[in-house]
Amino acid sequence: MSDSSLRFCAMLELSVFVLQILGVTSLCVTRLLASKRWACHGRTVFLVAVVGLGITGALCGRHDSEFALFAGSTLTMLLIGMTIGNGGIEASLESMPRSSSEPKAAR
Repeated sequence: MSDSSLRFCAMLELSVFVLQILGVTSLCVTRLLASKRWACHGRTVFLVAVVGLGITGALCGRHDSEFALFAGSTLTMLLIGMTIGNGGIEASLESMPRSSSEPKAAR
């Protein structure tokens, strides 16, 4: 029974490692390649990596693995990296329709 728990914990730790690499790569793709297609794919992979890190970090915590700390710190850094700056705003603003008239102020 101890053997199967050890293998399951090792698979969780490996998945934390893979999701960390996936998250950092998708953050770089989203920030550096601002074309709409690549940014959209990068955001999708980023969400999968963040949710996956949350789940695998919680499961590693249940097995008293130190990888839970790695998953939590990577999750924090990824969220800060995605929200800081204005890298993704230009791509989303280009797709919004522009109106030629501005609303008038009420007197």
